[in-house]
Amino acid sequence: IVFKNTYDAMAAEKKLKEKNLNFRIMPTPTSITMSCGICIRIDEKEEIHTIIDNKVLEYKNIYFKESEGYVH
Repeated sequence: IVFKNTYDAMAAEKKLKEKNLNFRIMPTPTSITMSCGICIRIDEKEEIHTIIDNKVLEYKNIYFKESEGYVH
């Protein structure tokens, strides 16, 4: 999950912690650097759908890692 700025990324971290979702903060991959310098990685697709469906976070885009790179 990438964000438009660091403030949104930090707010997302707080919300995800409150919801006890498994995630980690990491540098945004260089192939998607048009975003904030940090992103959140979530390995469970069910958790990602919870975020999208319930509008839990303000985010710029969600990318999925595939063999050819990142797609959204």
